[in-house]
Amino acid sequence: MNYLIALTIVLFSVSASAQNCTTESLLQKPGVWKESSGGLYGIAAADLVREKKTVAAIHKMIKSKYSPMGVNALSNGGYNSPQSYMPVNSYIYSIIPLNFYCDGGAIKTVHETSTYFQIGVNFFADEIYDTAQGDRSLAEGYNVLSQMPVEKDGYYYFKEKDVTLGFGIPGKSSRWLITYDGKLPYAYVSKKEFLEKRKRNLFIQLRNEATSIKDVLKNIEIGKGFKDAEYKNDAAKMQRYMKMDYQPSKERYEKQLADIETTYKPAFSKIEALLKMPAKELTEPAIVKNDPTDHLSYVFTTENDPFGKILIKPNSGYFDKKFPRSVPQFFSVDIVGDHKDPISAKVIADLITAVDFATLKNMLGK
Repeated sequence: MNYLIALTIVLFSVSASAQNCTTESLLQKPGVWKESSGGLYGIAAADLVREKKTVAAIHKMIKSKYSPMGVNALSNGGYNSPQSYMPVNSYIYSIIPLNFYCDGGAIKTVHETSTYFQIGVNFFADEIYDTAQGDRSLAEGYNVLSQMPVEKDGYYYFKEKDVTLGFGIPGKSSRWLITYDGKLPYAYVSKKEFLEKRKRNLFIQLRNEATSIKDVLKNIEIGKGFKDAEYKNDAAKMQRYMKMDYQPSKERYEKQLADIETTYKPAFSKIEALLKMPAKELTEPAIVKNDPTDHLSYVFTTENDPFGKILIKPNSGYFDKKFPRSVPQFFSVDIVGDHKDPISAKVIADLITAVDFATLKNMLGK
């Protein structure tokens, strides 16, 4: 009899546990911190000590105002190898919050998440230290941003934007910059700078395209030489090759070569016309997009244009070179996640509240 009573109590407890595991109960369940670090290669010993001290101070700041609820919080210090083109070292403090979820009567933890929080030290997610590379170097000619930050209360913030998370889930991302007063660690490119560089790039594109066409014509002649040898005893086949293959190909590419300057002329003319804009307009930041009517041209647009690209370049004058490379000279704060998931939404809100912008501002240059 006692056994049956005990079994009934156990079964009732399991059932109650399963019924009590809800999103609301998970939001009230405390999580734990799990700390790690990585990326320690090529950093001078003194710099690494200073970087770890800065990351520890950031972690202390966050922990003073945030306690994981509904998640286990994986915090990490990441230390990037020094780069010769950068006047400073960059490193990051990040948090990956792993949500709790109900599995029958048990509370479990997910193994992966789209929610991510990061405070970068001398680090920015977009390229600000180097010049444009690859295809972009001959296209816009400069690195790009999708937004201009707004200065408020001594720091800069970017408008919250919609993003796509893993598995096509919609989410939100937010970003802030904490910098020296009234300054940015990158510079905007003027319209005049863009137009002058675009003009140079067009000349390079024209030359490269002409060279490519000439190479094709050379290969056509080489191919003809092989056919001369192959069909030296078969005049009919040689005649058919000349008529159906060699001559049409040669004429097509010779025409392309002859027309190439005509093809590029409208793009050059547009640049020359824009360079005659009033001097004040030419000093304005360049925000560009591809000309929908001319694949060789760009048009100026506004920041609100979803296709607009805000052109930027390195601003080495921002950085005080008297400081060791590891000294914080700006901070970036980034957070992204599923704003419709109750646990993730709370984590995002709580972590943003935990960022003490004044504390970070006071760490600059120290």
